[in-house]
Amino acid sequence: MPSCYLQVYEKLTSANKDYNYWKEYTSFYENYWGGPTSPYGIWFGNEYETFENTLADHLQVDRKDLKQCLFIKESDDYYICPSELNENKQSYSYLVDNIIPLHWFLLFNEDQKKVFKTHWGFGAIHYSSSISTCLHEISRINKIQDSNLDVETEFKINFNNLILDVLETNKWLKTFNSDGILILNYGDLLANFPQNSLDKEDSVRIMNDIINLVKKNSFSDAKTIFNFLIERWSKIEFSNQRNESNLNN
Repeated sequence: MPSCYLQVYEKLTSANKDYNYWKEYTSFYENYWGGPTSPYGIWFGNEYETFENTLADHLQVDRKDLKQCLFIKESDDYYICPSELNENKQSYSYLVDNIIPLHWFLLFNEDQKKVFKTHWGFGAIHYSSSISTCLHEISRINKIQDSNLDVETEFKINFNNLILDVLETNKWLKTFNSDGILILNYGDLLANFPQNSLDKEDSVRIMNDIINLVKKNSFSDAKTIFNFLIERWSKIEFSNQRNESNLNN
């Protein structure tokens, strides 16, 4: 089933728990594969199983006891996204099937977009921001929560639910170090996007336009654009469900 991800990457140097393990893990992985974890994450045959066996031998642990993580490298600093829970019992990653929750788009701006393409037909869209910047943006958005939306009740409900979802994300982000990185990964939802359209995917910009229109009391325009965005992602969700149904027949 096609999925997208919202992932926290914390600085390796901030990992008080199991720091030595993650340092050895990332070093071995980078030497074995020639770099940090790929944005595509595609393995062929039994090559990843072979890697795990070799890694377990190197770390002198049973394969079943291996702890895994994704990691990135920014300005010579390593950031990890472990598969286990953090010290506050929170997951480092949210996975959602078929659609991207609209409030996730509010955590980023269009300048933070990265598009990856290959001639094999793979594509990826990532948005990346520091957690401290995301928390600041959420604080800014929260200030308009009580706006007197002079539009029909349906938009009021949808918009207020959007803000409430953002505030729940705020609680989650505060369980991590503020110097970490938050990444929105469109994942394999892009199977329904033509490769030449990846640069044009602008849901983050549209959602920020909606916020700015509400702040200016341009509620009618905000409602029109918001409904457009809902319709866009509803079509993608329906398409994914239809494709999944075809696979099961």
